[in-house]
Amino acid sequence: MTSGYNMKILIAALDETYNFTVPLLEDDGHEVRLLTRCEGIPLLFGTPEGKAYVSQQITEFEPDLVINAVPSIVLSTSSDYTYLGNNWVSARLETHKWETREKAAELGWKLPAVLEECTMNTMSTYDKTVYLKPKGLNPWNQAWKVAPNTTYNNEFDSGIPAFVEESIDYAVEAFCFFTISNGSYSITRMLGCSGYGHDKTMTSDSDWKVGKGDLTHFELTNAQQAAWLPKCTAWLDYIVTLGGTYEGSIGGLIDSDNEVYWMEQNSRPFTYNNGSIPGSIQDWIDSLTTDPSKSVNPNHYIEV
Repeated sequence: MTSGYNMKILIAALDETYNFTVPLLEDDGHEVRLLTRCEGIPLLFGTPEGKAYVSQQITEFEPDLVINAVPSIVLSTSSDYTYLGNNWVSARLETHKWETREKAAELGWKLPAVLEECTMNTMSTYDKTVYLKPKGLNPWNQAWKVAPNTTYNNEFDSGIPAFVEESIDYAVEAFCFFTISNGSYSITRMLGCSGYGHDKTMTSDSDWKVGKGDLTHFELTNAQQAAWLPKCTAWLDYIVTLGGTYEGSIGGLIDSDNEVYWMEQNSRPFTYNNGSIPGSIQDWIDSLTTDPSKSVNPNHYIEV
């Protein structure tokens, strides 16, 4: 796809992910249609109605470029537009957490202990903080932080296979942001954070974005980077072979001894009010369409 001309761009995404990016695209002369919900239901839930809605909008809008940042909705490629998004295999890295954690262990990541295998509505009660995670694709793809002496067995209406992980005593929560395109990848940035999810527990309406609540981002120490980077590189060397064209992030935990634990992969961009994009919006487009290294511009980050 030729870059540098005004395009019609359709984006399917989670709420707020592209709130910063869309104005930059529009300022650059592109016409953008952003889709996040179908009849009030987030596209993240991957409902048949949501997928049909995205397809209908593509037909109506006739875009030059489709960016699908919803792993639970995988679209077919088309000769009518350039399609950027997951294939079914790369999408499963986020939506099927059980098989993904097992692959991470094969590649040398430590894993939090599994306390039980259950369903999303039959977990036990624990006297400590734990994490409830669905095993595979379902409307609740996210992990849930469950407070001590609490159960949420009435929160879900079906027996979705799930598991409960222990909570690791960690020094820093670490993230590796990356771009995959054309069979290669680039690491956009690595960050640590504290406070993430301290009040993001089940049934909570707390706001966890930067600048609100107790979340703080910072650079990893040299020792933390030395432990974190090899694990991320080993993971990226594997997933780049699976295909897909997308931005994503690896989340993990680093303890006080610089041991690294797997947390999850997001096969979609982090919300950009938590990260960064390259120094120009054209660099960002080029990183997805031609060269993922364009996602890395150490001399000019736009902080958001």
